[in-house]
Amino acid sequence: MAPISFDIFGYIYEARQAHGLRAQDYTRYRRFCATHLRTVRKAGGLSQGTAAGFRKRQVDGEVANSGEHVEIQLLLAERAWAYAMDLREQYSRTEEPRQLQHVVRRLRAGSKAAHQLARIAPGFCDVRTGLAAAAYWLQLQSQLRFEQQEWEAALDSAALARVIVGQLAQGSSQQYALSHAMLEALDPVVRLAAYRTRMPGAQQAQPATIATQWYETSMQGGGDRVSTTIPEYRAIVAALDSLSEAGDAVFANELGWRGGKVTFASPQLAALASSAQTQLAAALDNNNSGMNAAVAGFRKVEKAAQRCYAESAAAALKTQSAASDALTSAYLAVRLYSVCALNAMAVGKRAGEAQRIARACGVEASAAADASVGRLVGQWGIAAAGRPQAAELTKLVVCYDQIRARLATLRAIVGETHSKLSTAASREVRAPQLGDEVAAAEAYYACVRGYYSAMLHAAHARHRDALALLDATAGESARRARELVAELATRGQSRAEALAPADRLWAQWLGVSADDVARIAAAAEAAMPVVRGLCAGAGGAAGAWIGDPSRPPAMVANPLAAATAKAGGASAPARVPWLVDFDAELQPVPAKPLFYDLAAAAIDFDMDAIEARAGKPGSSKLGSIIGSLWGAR
Repeated sequence: MAPISFDIFGYIYEARQAHGLRAQDYTRYRRFCATHLRTVRKAGGLSQGTAAGFRKRQVDGEVANSGEHVEIQLLLAERAWAYAMDLREQYSRTEEPRQLQHVVRRLRAGSKAAHQLARIAPGFCDVRTGLAAAAYWLQLQSQLRFEQQEWEAALDSAALARVIVGQLAQGSSQQYALSHAMLEALDPVVRLAAYRTRMPGAQQAQPATIATQWYETSMQGGGDRVSTTIPEYRAIVAALDSLSEAGDAVFANELGWRGGKVTFASPQLAALASSAQTQLAAALDNNNSGMNAAVAGFRKVEKAAQRCYAESAAAALKTQSAASDALTSAYLAVRLYSVCALNAMAVGKRAGEAQRIARACGVEASAAADASVGRLVGQWGIAAAGRPQAAELTKLVVCYDQIRARLATLRAIVGETHSKLSTAASREVRAPQLGDEVAAAEAYYACVRGYYSAMLHAAHARHRDALALLDATAGESARRARELVAELATRGQSRAEALAPADRLWAQWLGVSADDVARIAAAAEAAMPVVRGLCAGAGGAAGAWIGDPSRPPAMVANPLAAATAKAGGASAPARVPWLVDFDAELQPVPAKPLFYDLAAAAIDFDMDAIEARAGKPGSSKLGSIIGSLWGAR
């Protein structure tokens, strides 16, 4: 017979929430367990009451072979546990010693039924179900030892239960959340038991950390001592080892990104992330060859992380546990990781294309220190040669427009995701600094786009417009980029360790330094005298400004440019009187037909004159009165 699988934690949680424990009504839950136990016994052929009288029938290894037998033992244990919790509440109000003794007796009965399930489950259930039964028994055993004030035994049971759940809590997010929600009830037991045993550092550590340390220091090397309090200790450890060898351990699913580690519970997601990282590393080592495979891999990671996040968020809303909340943030961080990698690859593709166009046209941005005047004149005098490269320059500007649009979308995604991340997850991936890095890259590429946009205007013989754009690039745009880069520098550099492939890609295309900003600003300043020479024929105020930059004309008020700056777009440059380079995010708004209908409704038209001009007979007085009754004007 094939081993059966039974979701013990899910069954217990659903029963508790549906039958009284949502309102902390232990009496109602105990009655449900007693009633449902009789139903399950009858369905499984293990009824104890017959016409001849009562005959006790236990579930042992000889008869146990189905899910009904697991359910019977769970209901027996839950019935006794619910009675014990009901008596515990009464004892907290009356402090009657006999009630406390009754609590211990009921917990002992529940622990006995759960222990029987833990013994027989490995015989007809799979490994995971057997370990879940052991974890459930250890949970009740820990509560029993706690009430008996046997602190070491209580801490042994709670620590081993947490270790088992750590191995089982993988696969579905609901299973992870339910198992951890069950164990969070043991947190007070772990804290007080660790305090009573004088465990070092127990008062400051979290319950999970206390349990892990106790297991590693006091249980792994003391099997003989632990076996006296947990008879099945060695069998449980052997089952855990077999599960770890099969690759089902949850804490092996880690993602290294931005110097931190994100731990999650889905092995399928971990496999997809590892494959995508391998493909990206190969593409980077082969000079971006095979980048399409990496893009496809990270898209799979994004979809899988989004699916796991949705499942985990639903489970967290259902269980209200800290562990499920942490898992939700972990999946959100993995999704952010894939989104950042995809956008970095898209930016790299467009930036690489722009660089190839610039090299082919011979128009790389160069400062006066590394470029001769003749080269600058050749770059900016394209219009004199009949504008043969204007189409290529248009493609170049479009590439940087697409980069800026991509970065603006990424900045919005990073901001939205950061608001949903937990404090621990945000600290691991340095989410606040991530948003600032995107903003700095966006400002830098705005400078580069302004430089080549000015060159495109010069190619079309619009030299004054080109000069205005260069002035804005070297002034306001470069100043904003320098401020953002300087703010990033004050927050410190990345953690000192080997960069992951996604980090290498990010540093290559979105890592902006002060030298990068200074280089493009210097290129714009070096090109301005050349463009002024091309504008020598300009007259009036424009000619005075071009000939002598210290005499700029009065700035013309531009409400649209002011509104763009207030909305967070590119601010209007201080010395650009004629040209406003609109932000890439601004889109034309089509006219709505409804507006015309509303305007027409507010106008009192002379219908008689209109109909006369159209050649139609006018309406009579009586016809007008009758028509007005039906809505005609």
